[in-house]
Amino acid sequence: MNWRSYIPSGPKPGALTAGLCIFMFILYALNWILPINDAIVLEVDALKGIKLNRLTLYPLAHMSFLHLFFNCISIFGPLSLFEASHGTVFTGVMLNLLALFTAIIYCLVGMLLFPNSRVGGASGWCFTLFGYYAVKESRFRPHYQITANYKFPTLYSPVVVLMVVFVLFPGSSFWGHFIGLGLGYLLGFKENWFAVLVPPTSIISKIEHWLDRWIGMIPPIVTYYREASVDRSMEYTSIYQDDQLPLYNNDNYRGQGRVLGS
Repeated sequence: MNWRSYIPSGPKPGALTAGLCIFMFILYALNWILPINDAIVLEVDALKGIKLNRLTLYPLAHMSFLHLFFNCISIFGPLSLFEASHGTVFTGVMLNLLALFTAIIYCLVGMLLFPNSRVGGASGWCFTLFGYYAVKESRFRPHYQITANYKFPTLYSPVVVLMVVFVLFPGSSFWGHFIGLGLGYLLGFKENWFAVLVPPTSIISKIEHWLDRWIGMIPPIVTYYREASVDRSMEYTSIYQDDQLPLYNNDNYRGQGRVLGS
């Protein structure tokens, strides 16, 4: 697997990806002084009062440093890829829409199953991106070769991650992760449905033109992907290389080497 492909343009991550992770760390630090999380965590009744701050900003709220750290590690790679292929502004709008859709479904389900629940964190975004790239990758690599006689469907690999997280972190929001994953699958299969909700290229380009001076102030250690530089109609390219190592040992192979120490 070519791990460098997780960071587009060599070592430079996307401006939104890097900025989002840094901002979440700053927000977490400020929460020790100001009750920010209390104002933005998602509550099930947020839909009744149309509390947009809770319906859209809850991914920025994290309950512990480890919660924040693991979410940033998990989202950095796939979000960098998404930003590089879709554009920085488009990605920002899409993240906001995905947060809103996840929140609406979560609240509707929560009214019946967990009316007093409160959740926060970017893990819903993580699972959405996992599902999205599982769909895209499955068209190139339908299965992972686990052993010589066993293959596992690429499309269902995020489900394994979902269950592992649920077992290892029983206090995590299974339903939030599940809904996020479902939206990721939907985004992968029907990306054009979501794209119509994002401002057209002409409007995004005008906005970038108006903000050109500020965009130019972005540090060169990150890459800002302008609307004019991306082509969202291009086919997805697999992040795996043909020379990746197998996930199992081939017992039928007999080398000509000698045992170390003999």
